[in-house]
Amino acid sequence: MQIRIYELSKLIHSENSGVFDVGSDHGYLLLLLRDLYPNISLKGVENKKGPFNNLKKNTAYKNINISLSDGLDDLTKEYTCVVLAGMGFNNINQIINKNLKKLEFIHQIIIDSHTNIDLIRKFIVSLGYYIDNEKCLIENGIYYELISFSKGEKDYSEFELKYGPILLKEKCDLFINHYKEINKKIFTIMDKLDVNSPRYQELKKEYLSNERVIEYEN
Repeated sequence: MQIRIYELSKLIHSENSGVFDVGSDHGYLLLLLRDLYPNISLKGVENKKGPFNNLKKNTAYKNINISLSDGLDDLTKEYTCVVLAGMGFNNINQIINKNLKKLEFIHQIIIDSHTNIDLIRKFIVSLGYYIDNEKCLIENGIYYELISFSKGEKDYSEFELKYGPILLKEKCDLFINHYKEINKKIFTIMDKLDVNSPRYQELKKEYLSNERVIEYEN
């Protein structure tokens, strides 16, 4: 089983009446959730016929609803949790903005974005959600951050939204080592630049920000 699928399943609150998985791919998350939560409603969505056919084949006879549709178009009140995994910020932003009214009955949003994690945090928090859990992991040599949002209000600093309030609090080795590795690469690039160049100053700012993560104290 993929590590990310397992970790995504652990983020889902047991009290949800249903989980709506956008971009279900092969349906592995839904299959795991069916084993974990036999009685909740599950629905997987794909907007292309090829992936949809894979989803249909893998979830047959598992009491899992599926839909060849776009984003949240088929979302109903039966589902209180939405999962948006394996896509970038722009796609996630468009999917949610297209059906903003449907968030009225969504208590939890789980995000696994491949891009702009900081913008994801700002965007979902601006919709009236707070960050209740965060996990980082490496799969196939790629670093990922998974975020769970629950309906409610909480104030965050720009620094927390950039790096993750819970990840900063827990400061696991994987999280810290990720930014140490980033800073090694930044330093290598800076070493070849003119110290007065705009690019050097930009990288220096990012380097110092990452150093603050490494030295961060709660």
